[in-house]
Amino acid sequence: MQIELLPGTTNVVRFPVERRSRPSVELMRALVPDVREVLLIADAYGLEAPPEDLRDRTDAETAEHILNHMVHDGPERTAWLLSLEMQVVGKAIAACHAARDAMAESAAAESKVRAAGSVNAFWTETLRERARVLGDTAARGMLAAYASAEEAERAARAIGFAHRRETWMRRDHEAETDALLMIGQRLSACGAK
Repeated sequence: MQIELLPGTTNVVRFPVERRSRPSVELMRALVPDVREVLLIADAYGLEAPPEDLRDRTDAETAEHILNHMVHDGPERTAWLLSLEMQVVGKAIAACHAARDAMAESAAAESKVRAAGSVNAFWTETLRERARVLGDTAARGMLAAYASAEEAERAARAIGFAHRRETWMRRDHEAETDALLMIGQRLSACGAK
């Protein structure tokens, strides 16, 4: 485990409570890498970014899975849905932890390379190669963690519909965007008066 100090301090150690917390969608949202960072890393390492329709595909696939496999009544239904959600969210949280660990290890290796500076010894090339490999592994881990969290986010949406016994509906992004724009127009019109 790497020691992490609280931001702005030099002697207060931050305890990683997210390592001990019960898996939840909220915890996963706190751990997921930022999409801008993920896209920059994918571009920098020449990796393929997660597909744009990943959320919608996962949403539909999860709804289909629930429809085909769900127990229809009783406490077994609730237990099955909770188990399904914890399985998906737990996988995403584990991927986020692995990505954070890989990034920390990569940063430590880069720090050692910078400390070695321009020394031309036999071991500096080994340090550089190790930093390169760890950086590539960390980049791939970040992309995997982001994709896993996106899948878990949409799976949780479909599971939420099943919990509430509502009919699952595909998201209409255009209608949602239009509704948000309409709200913005109304707010700006109210502010202008």
